[in-house]
Amino acid sequence: MINLNDALEVISNSVSRIMASERIALPEISGRILAEDIFSDMNFPSFDKSAMDGYAIKRAEIDDDLRVVEFIPAGKMPELEVVDGCCSKIMTGAMIPKGADMVVKVEDVLRHGDFIKVVQTASKKNILFEGEDVKKGDLILSKGRRLNSVHAGLLASVGAVKPLVYKKPLVSIISTGSELVSPENFPGPSQIRNSNSSQLQVLAVESGTEVIEATQVDDNEQRIFNMVESALAKSDIVVLTGGASVGDLDFTSRIFDGLKAVTHFTRLGIQPGKPVLFATIGNKYLFGLSGNPVSSFVQFQLLLKPLIARLSGNKEQDRIIKLPLSEEKTRKKAERQLFFPVIINDNMEVQSIEYHGSAHLNSYQSANAMACFPIGVKILKKGDLVDVRPL
Repeated sequence: MINLNDALEVISNSVSRIMASERIALPEISGRILAEDIFSDMNFPSFDKSAMDGYAIKRAEIDDDLRVVEFIPAGKMPELEVVDGCCSKIMTGAMIPKGADMVVKVEDVLRHGDFIKVVQTASKKNILFEGEDVKKGDLILSKGRRLNSVHAGLLASVGAVKPLVYKKPLVSIISTGSELVSPENFPGPSQIRNSNSSQLQVLAVESGTEVIEATQVDDNEQRIFNMVESALAKSDIVVLTGGASVGDLDFTSRIFDGLKAVTHFTRLGIQPGKPVLFATIGNKYLFGLSGNPVSSFVQFQLLLKPLIARLSGNKEQDRIIKLPLSEEKTRKKAERQLFFPVIINDNMEVQSIEYHGSAHLNSYQSANAMACFPIGVKILKKGDLVDVRPL
């Protein structure tokens, strides 16, 4: 049995290459991983501009009556210089006219005809100076960043309308078990709906992959072998659920051997999710996950998400934070890490959720995080800090 940290190292070391890259349009970047550094092609701001609506003046003349010589809305080039005794009315974002070195807020001014008088003296210049935010050539986004809507705005601002991103890993999911029926069907005696497949498809998409197929097959070793072999030909990752243990109908290990795959581990020191297989064939990755929905959920979170991130060039690490428990929690055995559903409450404490074991999928429906009971620890007291993975 391998511990989690060693398993993650094995998975990381198995990745000899990351995905190829492609250029995509800005509206398509959500969740994609940037495959190039992005540098600014201009200064930001690109000119000295007003931070508010007001009047552009010479600071030295702030106590004088000043004649308004021009109105400058955003987008208009100033036509007149602010000379002695003059000022220009200016809008937020508009270019500062030559000669002005300060903007006074419109509410700090009394206007009478073409003249103004500053009635509330301020110390701020209220000018955003060229290049004070970003200078031409500055790095604004690093390779390996997972992109979102804010990044879309940044990319657009520097003209990077076709950013280079890594392609999504292709995933096939095969659910095994003669007891399974499709979710749209009502299960008969001794049958259950196949919830694993739907759950894993969504997890895979959320993690940045493209699911190219999700199939279901009964406990027939040859049929499962044929489906895995076919999936390998078109996928980067093949995920099987069910058959990961050592029962009479648990075929996953034999199928991986039959495919001449290198199996790296078959047991993991976690609860739930001890039976789990990880194998490789060249640059292809095979997982045999548990048939229990909570176990496969935990296994995916702990093992597949890091692999997908590594393959996708994602350099951002999953967040693991330490938070205090809101109440005492105990367990009988402590030879494995126990992962359990929790709620991070408004006091930033970890609140445990009723949890009946690896088939109790409903326990996670209100959870917003997953906490860890360390190996060798049977009692966690109120206030003890625990490792928490936000979901």
